Amino acid sequence: MKRKGLFLKRITVLPLSLLILSQVLVGCKRIEMGMPDTQNDGRTESNTSDIDHTGENTQTENETVLPGNYTVPEGWVKMDEYSSGQKIFYAAEGYNDLDETPDNISIEVGTNRYSADEHEKFRDAIMRQLAMQLQGIDAELTGSGTYTEQEYILYVFTIIEEGVVTKQYYIVDDKRYCLIHLTNFSGSEDAEEAAQAMVDSFVWN
Repeated sequence: MKRKGLFLKRITVLPLSLLILSQVLVGCKRIEMGMPDTQNDGRTESNTSDIDHTGENTQTENETVLPGNYTVPEGWVKMDEYSSGQKIFYAAEGYNDLDETPDNISIEVGTNRYSADEHEKFRDAIMRQLAMQLQGIDAELTGSGTYTEQEYILYVFTIIEEGVVTKQYYIVDDKRYCLIHLTNFSGSEDAEEAAQAMVDSFVWN
């Protein structure tokens, strides 16, 4: 995808209280924070017609097949016990020797009703979705817009909570997206670099 003179400005830091007061919240479908079968702080799912997080992945004997290709950074391995045909999880080698909450990166593909040219509407839908999910939670939500090294539009949403930082990287395509989701419990820069490397290497088929 060519830039075509597109200008993506940084999304203003939005305190959650301001989002709630401005009544921009709508129904949403929960985006997983962390690995399956972990605490979810009572967050629940609700449906939306805008964004579908069910993905298009299919499982094969060797690896999950996505409608795109990406590079897994050296030192990171697939977490077979958490991965499925819809979402693949990765962690640093030796994560089984760590505690119950290793830093992890997941990747999945979903669909939405927006064309690539309507990426700002997609961005706004994600912001509303995240604000709904974070109601009543002590967290800071920020976002930014840029491009991947492959020239795809990229939106990055960062959620800072006590004890964990979540970064969601949305690689935008025509009526679909790739979500690379970093859950960073340790504060490791290596985990952020690994997630960014996956983002920058991703190429749609």
